[in-house]
Amino acid sequence: MAELLETWAVIVAAGSGTRLGADVPKAFVGLGGRALLARAVELFEEHDAIDRMVVVVPAGWEEPATLLADQLVAGKVAAAVTGGATRAESVALGLAELPPDAVMAAKFREACERIESKGTAARRSPRLAPKPELAVPQDFAAALRENRRAAATFEAFPPSQRREYIEWVSDAKQDATRAKRLATSIEWLAEGKRRNWKYETR
Repeated sequence: MAELLETWAVIVAAGSGTRLGADVPKAFVGLGGRALLARAVELFEEHDAIDRMVVVVPAGWEEPATLLADQLVAGKVAAAVTGGATRAESVALGLAELPPDAVMAAKFREACERIESKGTAARRSPRLAPKPELAVPQDFAAALRENRRAAATFEAFPPSQRREYIEWVSDAKQDATRAKRLATSIEWLAEGKRRNWKYETR
């Protein structure tokens, strides 16, 4: 992707969703089985003119927004921050996450130097390589063999969605926690659900 300076996008998604009658914030309301926020993030992730993003969400929804970005393998998302009481405040809080003036000024000087030396300010930014697919743990694989519906759902998922379940189970610190997460994973998979379905399809 060629760029002159970094171009940032601020996604203001801190609405409560009360006018929609939803029990989750508007950005996490499902449309066609996918959260509205996912559609906005994907749009900017795929846009060659955008380098980085800041997502502004309601208080308490920063982690779900980060998980959603991870699921989408949206490497351009730099931060998920808490919004304000008004849209103007949310915009200001999002803009506050952008690099300081000194950093932007330095990037501008670098662009000028490239123009002097190469005749263009453009430079190449390599796209982030997708994460390698994880091996399915033995206990997870055994549980999938016992439940055909869960196994079919798991196999149909793309690598990023399979990774979410594998990491969730593998990150458990205690055997009891792992067993509970494994059982929950099989239950959700049998119902055709993604790991973070609670934040996507309300």
